[in-house]
Parts: sequence; structure tokens; C-alpha cells
Amino acid sequence: MLTMNVSQAKEQFLEVIRQVEDWESVVLEKKGKPVAALLPYEEYTSLCRIKNFLAMQELYAAMKDSGITAREIYQDSHRELETREEHWT
Repeated sequence: MLTMNVSQAKEQFLEVIRQVEDWESVVLEKKGKPVAALLPYEEYTSLCRIKNFLAMQELYAAMKDSGITAREIYQDSHRELETREEHWT
């Protein structure tokens, strides 16, 4: 992993992009503290999928604890959409 100052990254932007394209993550620092990270797009999408999966697990646990079923949520959502559709027509 490469670490560089934001100003340095601005000056060497194309080189930074090349580094990321070669699967090297780059951490950008401001005043010696990390403020951002550049990473290959595939890695970013993988992280997003993991984040979404964890959010779904939390939602599942909350639903399980509340006693609400996915079917009930679906039916309520369907009714709500039908109501909105009737309102717009």
C-alpha cells in the first residue's frame, strides 16, 4: 500500500491512477493523517457488497427480534405502491 500527501497526489495524479490500476491501494494523507483511500474499482465494489451484506444481516436480526416477517413487509409495500398508483391515476 502506497501512502502520499494529498498535494503530492494532485501533482502526480496520473501516476497515482496507474498505481491503482496495477492493484496497489493508495492512502492519501493531509497533515500526516489519513483522509482518503484510492483502490481498484473491483475492490471497491467488493467492499460495497460486503457492507450491503452486513446491513442485510442486521436488518434480518431486527426483523427476527420484532416478529415481522418478510411476507408482511412485502404485502405492506405492495399495498402502499397500489395506493400511490391509484392516487397518481
